[in-house]
Amino acid sequence: MNYASGETVDIGDSVTLEHGKTPGIVYAVIESPQQINEWALDEPGIMIEAEPFGLVFWPASEIYDPVIFIARKCT
Repeated sequence: MNYASGETVDIGDSVTLEHGKTPGIVYAVIESPQQINEWALDEPGIMIEAEPFGLVFWPASEIYDPVIFIARKCT
């Protein structure tokens, strides 16, 4: 799965939601049918940890309000 800017989505990435208003961290990348089933979802996407919401599922199809990549997790 890729961001609109082309980078591959990785767990731990810093991102923003809601047109850049809400910062978050990628918690899970959900792509395979098995992962979709494990999360009890209907489609692929990413799970983002974002205050004050907690975990937020962002479907891959949400192209009108993309998740914006900020930086990779420092290792």
